[in-house]
Amino acid sequence: MASTPDASPVLIAGGGIGGLSLALTLHQIGVPCRVLEAVPALQPLGVGINLQPNAVRELHELGIGNDLLDRIGIQAREWALVGRNGNEVYAEPRGLRAGYRWPQYSLHRGELQMLLYRTALERLGPDAIQLGQRVTGYRNGELGVTALVESRDGQRSEVEGRLLVAADGLHSAVRAQMHPQ
Repeated sequence: MASTPDASPVLIAGGGIGGLSLALTLHQIGVPCRVLEAVPALQPLGVGINLQPNAVRELHELGIGNDLLDRIGIQAREWALVGRNGNEVYAEPRGLRAGYRWPQYSLHRGELQMLLYRTALERLGPDAIQLGQRVTGYRNGELGVTALVESRDGQRSEVEGRLLVAADGLHSAVRAQMHPQ
């Protein structure tokens, strides 16, 4: 039996910070989704990043509060520019000290991704995030979109959804198909 567009999930190509945040948001508002991530196992890769107060506010809305963020990062209180001699040239407050209602965090990007991944697995279930599944392209249909997927062992499949979001990074196959130039 063919599924109706309302029962079809939103497909998310990419299980990075953007894709996992979107999956958690969709789940929160009751929209079924499925994340298709190319790597066979997520690893905490990357470098240090700063989450501005507006981004922290969004994480709080997803139920990821300071208790969890404090485990993977530190709240930034000040930004400072210092000279070679170590003397302060300029400084300004950050986050709560700057008057925001939410803190600013300095943390490792990979640790944030792993926190989002664990949270998504817990809330959406293990079937909602499929690792080792790279989206190689798509086809539009009358009732949605079909993602063209290739597994790590080269097997190809098709996954139907109501729409496809490309959150698969700089070398996105979806973006390349949409904008070949």
